[in-house]
Amino acid sequence: MELVYFWIEKYKNIEKQGFNFSPRFECAYDDEKNTLVINEHENHESIFPDNINVTAIVGENGSGKSSILEKISDKDTIT
Repeated sequence: MELVYFWIEKYKNIEKQGFNFSPRFECAYDDEKNTLVINEHENHESIFPDNINVTAIVGENGSGKSSILEKISDKDTIT
């Protein structure tokens, strides 16, 4: 299983924000229509084997990095 995209409606300092976790896909969420469109990049190349995906969450202090990880790990988040 691979986490491709994560939408946060409202959590701490994050509101109506989507996070793409895979360079293989382009994801867009339309909040008004409540739809998620995922398109695979046709010519995606990776230096890693197929079963490895490396993703980093970077940002300034207080930008919400820990909040994103808390929300992802929240067992009540996945529905």
